[in-house]
Amino acid sequence: MELGYARVSTSKQDLARQIDALTKAGIEQAHIYVDKKSGATTERPGLQALLGYARGGDVIVVHTLDRLGRTVRDTLNLIHDLHQRGIGFRNLADPVRIDSTNPDDPMGQLAVVLLALFGQMERTYAVERAAHARTVAAEKGRRVGRPSVVTDAQLAYAIQLRDGGATIAEITAKTGLTRSTLYRHLPSRPPERLTAETALAEEKPSPSTAPAATLPAAGSSACPTCGYEPSARRDLVPHRADLATVWLHLDDRGRVREARHCARCQPHSHVLVISCSRCGDGPLVTGTGTGTGPGTGELPVPVRDWFKRHGWVMTPDPLCPNHI
Repeated sequence: MELGYARVSTSKQDLARQIDALTKAGIEQAHIYVDKKSGATTERPGLQALLGYARGGDVIVVHTLDRLGRTVRDTLNLIHDLHQRGIGFRNLADPVRIDSTNPDDPMGQLAVVLLALFGQMERTYAVERAAHARTVAAEKGRRVGRPSVVTDAQLAYAIQLRDGGATIAEITAKTGLTRSTLYRHLPSRPPERLTAETALAEEKPSPSTAPAATLPAAGSSACPTCGYEPSARRDLVPHRADLATVWLHLDDRGRVREARHCARCQPHSHVLVISCSRCGDGPLVTGTGTGTGPGTGELPVPVRDWFKRHGWVMTPDPLCPNHI
C-alpha cells in the first residue's frame, strides 16, 4: 500500500499543493498524513501516526524529500529505520527521483544524502537571511514583525485614560484592546518624585489601603495577593478579568514567583508580554532579572522553565497548551 505524507512549517501555510500531487499519484486522501509543524524535529503528530500505521511492504510517498525533515541526520535515520522495517520510500518532485525498489543501489543512497543536505542548507540560509533582514530593518528604524493592531488614536485614548486614574480593566473595556496588547504598547509610567510631604501622606492609611486585618473575608472573588473583593456586583466582571491574568515576578536571584493581582495591587512597572500566537493570551513577566527589559528577545532561563512546565511550545511561535 502507498501512504502519503505532506507537511508545512506553520498553521498559516497551505497543504493543498502537496495533497493534490499525492492524490494525482494515486494515493487516497484517507491514506495521506499531514503536519503543520517545523521539520526541524521528528516529533510531529502526523509523522508519528504514519510511522505507527505503516507495515512491511508499504511505500511512503512525499512531494519532496525535505517534507520528511530539514536536517540530514534526522532524514537519513528515518529512511534507514524504514528500510530496516521493510517499508519503501519515494519522492515525486525533487530533481533527483528516489525509489526504494532497490535500497542497496549506491546511486540511490547518494541521491538521498545530497537531497537531505540541500534541504538542511536551504533551511540554514533561510534563517540567516531572515535574521539579516531583521537586523537591517532595525538599524534603519523600521518596525519588524507582524503589523500592529493598535492605532495611534486607540493608544492616545488609552494613555489618557490611564493618566486619569483608570485601571487596566477599565481601559480594556473602553478601548476594546486586550490586556496583553495594552501592556505591549503602553509606555511605562514616569518615575514618581517623592517629597517629604508625599511620603508622609503615603504612610497614612486610606480606605483603599486598609490593613490586612480589616480586609473583607476572602471568597471565590477575593484577590489572592491583597484580599480585596468588590462589594458592588457591577465591579465583579472586571475584577475577575484582572485575576485571570498570570503575573510572573522574577527576583534578583533568578527565582520566578507566580501571582495574580487585582487592579488595586497590580504592578505598573515594565512588563514583558508573552502571548499565544493563536489566542493572544499569556502571562506577564516583570522583575529585576535580565531579559525582561523592552527590546530583549531572550527569555531568562527560569521563565523558560516555567513555560515548559506548563506545557507551552515556544518555537517557532509561542503556543499555549490549548492550541498545541
